[in-house]
Amino acid sequence: MAFKLHIEAEGRKIGFYKLNRLEFEGLEIDADTDFDKENITELFENINAYIESGELEELDSAQTFTTFHPDTATITLDADNLEEVEVSLDDMTLQNINVDTKLELLEKAKIGDVIFIRTEVGEAYWDISGEGEASFTLENVKFGYLDCSQSHNQYDVIREGYYDFLCDLVVPENAWYNDEKLEIDEHVLRTQQVYGELYIVRQELPGRTKEFERVDLGGPMLLDTTSTPEEFS
Repeated sequence: MAFKLHIEAEGRKIGFYKLNRLEFEGLEIDADTDFDKENITELFENINAYIESGELEELDSAQTFTTFHPDTATITLDADNLEEVEVSLDDMTLQNINVDTKLELLEKAKIGDVIFIRTEVGEAYWDISGEGEASFTLENVKFGYLDCSQSHNQYDVIREGYYDFLCDLVVPENAWYNDEKLEIDEHVLRTQQVYGELYIVRQELPGRTKEFERVDLGGPMLLDTTSTPEEFS
C-alpha cells in the first residue's frame, strides 16, 4: 500500500563548511587571527555569500542536512484506501542515530582547519513517500532522531559547542518503513533567520587530540533575517 506523509514544522538546514580552500578564491582566513566583533562581521558576510552562491559545495568542502524540532511538527498521512488524517510523531518510532554520523566533515578536519557552521531556521515542509504492507501501521514508520544523550555524556555536549545545533532533532532523510528507506519527494525551507559560528581546529596537549575551539562572539551571529514567509499552499 502506497502512502505519503506531509510534515510541516520549524525546520533547520545545518551546514558545516571547511573554509581553508577559500584562500584560492581570494578570501584569506588565518587560524591565528585575533578575531573580534568588528573584523568578523565582514568575514561572516563574505563567507555567507560564498555559501549562498554554491561555491563551497563545488569545492567539496561542505556537509549539509535538514532537521526539524519534533514539538513543532504537524503531520498528515495520505494512504491508499484510507482517509487523509492528521497523525502524531508519538504514533511512530523515533530511532536514535549517533550524532557523530552527521559530523563527517569534522572527523576529517586537520589541525589548523577553519570550520564555519551555518544554521538556517524557518518554516519548512517535507513530502515523504513509501510502500507499506496491506496491514499498514504507523508504528512501523521510523525517523532518525539525534538524541545526544544516547551517545555522549553531558560534559561532551557542553564542551563541544557545535552539538548545540544538533541535539533533540528529527532527521527526515533518515526515514524508513520497516527496513525500506522512504523517499523525500519534495522539501521546502522558507528561511527566516541565518546564524553562523566559527571554529578553529587546534591540537590539545598532551594527548595531541583534535580540539574544536569556538571563536567566542557571545553566541551565534545572526547573518540574515528575511521577511515573514508566505503561508504554505
